[in-house]
Amino acid sequence: MNKKFICVLVSWCVVAAVGFFAACTPEDTAGGFGEETNALAGILVNEKGEPQANVRVFARHTKANISDLVDTTDSEGRFEFSLVRQGAYGLSATKGKSAMYKRVNYYGQNMEVTARLVASTDVSGKVYLRDDTAATEVVVYIPGSPWEAKTSDKGKFSFKKVPEGTYPVLAKSPDPVRFVDVFYVGEFKDGKAAFNGPYPVDLIDVVLEKVAPDSGIAVVDSVESDDSADVQLVNSEATKDMLLPLSPEYGTLCWWPLDYLSDGFEGKVSSDARGRTEGVLFYGYPELTEGVSRNAIELNEHDQYGIVENDRNALDDATELTLEAWVNVDKLPPKSVHRANIVGKLGFGSSGDQDVFSLSVVRGECGVKKPKLAFFLAEGSGEDSLGCENAVFSDEIETDKWMYVAVVWNGSSLSMYVDGQLVDTVKTSVKKIGSSAEPIIFGKEDMNIKLDDVRLSNNAINAVDVLYRYYLKGGAL
Repeated sequence: MNKKFICVLVSWCVVAAVGFFAACTPEDTAGGFGEETNALAGILVNEKGEPQANVRVFARHTKANISDLVDTTDSEGRFEFSLVRQGAYGLSATKGKSAMYKRVNYYGQNMEVTARLVASTDVSGKVYLRDDTAATEVVVYIPGSPWEAKTSDKGKFSFKKVPEGTYPVLAKSPDPVRFVDVFYVGEFKDGKAAFNGPYPVDLIDVVLEKVAPDSGIAVVDSVESDDSADVQLVNSEATKDMLLPLSPEYGTLCWWPLDYLSDGFEGKVSSDARGRTEGVLFYGYPELTEGVSRNAIELNEHDQYGIVENDRNALDDATELTLEAWVNVDKLPPKSVHRANIVGKLGFGSSGDQDVFSLSVVRGECGVKKPKLAFFLAEGSGEDSLGCENAVFSDEIETDKWMYVAVVWNGSSLSMYVDGQLVDTVKTSVKKIGSSAEPIIFGKEDMNIKLDDVRLSNNAINAVDVLYRYYLKGGAL
């Protein structure tokens, strides 16, 4: 075969191939894409619903580090992107004093959206690590958009010409060991910004569907979330600043997930994920049951209980304390007057007991007429007791319902949170916890309870930390 014939043959094949692929290229249809194209198509309109021509529309993946996609709207305001990588994208555009942002989820199927230009505005805010500590060099951004800024030495950031409306605003932790990435729901209007949160980053779509169902921010196609129906959002006031939550791992001394039981010499053992203690030794052979996200321990009556014999001086000389637990009171104590321990570092009722704390169910004492959760605090010296003067109380509790309980003592005041909300706070006479050899006891009362994810820390977390941790596990999962 001569070279001339080969060249002709190759040329003919190239032309045929080009013709073949050209024939397969989809033409625009009324839906915005052809039948064989997996694409994101749409139309850009103004606030009056009029198509906007010759406007550049950008598509940016919210997680993958890939280049922006860009298309210019045609005479009918139409744009189209051929997407390869699945996941969440942000669509954005600007025109004069107007701007647009829309969040879409792409899972390999054709999608068509309507994107609307609205009035734009300039807004600013601040990011803090703690109430009195500004967060510097923190990246703050609307995911998948050009609106991104870095905080100043005073924690301030600003967005220019951002569309008015309700959008997710993410803040990247400057110290992942201590603080977590987080997002707030930002509301921008007339040059002012308000932020509601914090929320775990993975829950952006779920939260936005609830707080802004008509905003068109979250577009979920055939892949639906199973979590949205379970999210119980807390009614919290929007703030002008954002506070980064502490990592749940930071400062935690003991953490009993209660997901697994292993055989011990005298009973069942559930390990301490922090490794500080030898775990909880459970007597009476209790069983695991369905917990908030995985398993939980079920303790029925007084003969099923757990003991941490040695916490290795976890709270010695402590001036702060946080106890967290997911609690489900399945059956209340039968007596009309009771104080029934759920989790506590306390003795067995002797005169020399060095009691430190007890999360309990109470009724008929401390002025409590209906069953409530209570947390009692003492110095652990044996000279004081778990009295009503150093105690906080919940509202009346419901049986057979999971509750996220967080109790925080900061050295001067004691506060209780239930499902992310502050329910009680009181000044305390306890300034420092001494050295107590008492064990930590789970249950051992005439009631039926379920416990999940119990944590003990010698630092005081704040209301933002509590709310974030509520959403992180039981608030949404």
